[in-house]
Amino acid sequence: MLRIATFNCENLFSRPRLFTGPDGDALVAAAQALEAELKKEAFDHVRIDALKTLLDGVVDVIDVRGKHVTATGAGAWLGWVEFKRSRISDASIRNTARVIADADADVVCLCEVESRPVLCEFHDAVLKPGFLVPGNKQPYPYALLIDGNDARGIDVALLSRLPVTGIATHLFDKPPRSRFPIFSRDCFEATLDAGAGGPLHVLLNHFKSRGYSGASDPAGKKKRTAQAARVAEILARFDLTRERVVVAGDLNDGPASASLAPLLALPNLHNVVDTLPERERGTFGTRREQIDYLLVSTPLRERLTEVRLERRGIWAKPPHTPYDTVVGPSSAASDHAAVVATFDA
Repeated sequence: MLRIATFNCENLFSRPRLFTGPDGDALVAAAQALEAELKKEAFDHVRIDALKTLLDGVVDVIDVRGKHVTATGAGAWLGWVEFKRSRISDASIRNTARVIADADADVVCLCEVESRPVLCEFHDAVLKPGFLVPGNKQPYPYALLIDGNDARGIDVALLSRLPVTGIATHLFDKPPRSRFPIFSRDCFEATLDAGAGGPLHVLLNHFKSRGYSGASDPAGKKKRTAQAARVAEILARFDLTRERVVVAGDLNDGPASASLAPLLALPNLHNVVDTLPERERGTFGTRREQIDYLLVSTPLRERLTEVRLERRGIWAKPPHTPYDTVVGPSSAASDHAAVVATFDA
């Protein structure tokens, strides 16, 4: 058996520690005061030391050359104040882990992850001890993420139980005569050792968002069309009638949209959600709209045994039933369902 999932976990981020406690406002003010003191031409070391003591454990003074302790003023040292990050442990993060554990996939494609260190901490401190081990489920020894083109740090990432044998990035792909990259994040490729059936090639994507403009989104549609066309070009390297290939992620438009047509119309590339009744294909919120995809080549489609959507991490009212730990929007894992597909290996 081989199981693959894709999930937009909506901002798997670390948080600055000073925002997580009851004294957040006072600590922010103290951090601003410390920054101001460290910019003065003449240092007041008594004041600086008092602020550092107050902020112990929540900020670091990054001192590039180790001189601010003895420096007389801002011109005599090089550095800055940096917020320390908290461990990832709030309710929404635990519910994200619950979704991934309940999917129990061998390969999990994720959207909106801040960094590989955050992904590894999430796995080691939350997912593995809190959900995988108690459920007698296998951990994910392979965690991959390459910083993408989104300045906000919402990247695509991979958790895998299968050994990784190759990776490639398309961060730098550009249309002719353009200085702007095609992909809003990346089309990240990973080749995995999936046993006797041959390698598994996974292309992770998170296409341009529609934002809040809905149907009147000409710039977004143009961008998504270019992204879909470029993924289709990349797929030309593979024989979709013989090789095991997956395109996964949040493509931010529906199956009937013109923007995704260059990709979804490819021969021998199949949308696994199409095997579900039409009324059950929605992956976003409580609507019937699919924007999250597992597209698989024909050899995988021929061995597809089950498709399900894990929606219990979404905050919703009856008749939808979220986890009992999802008690409001702030504790929801995401607005997206995870798409989970199982294949005969």
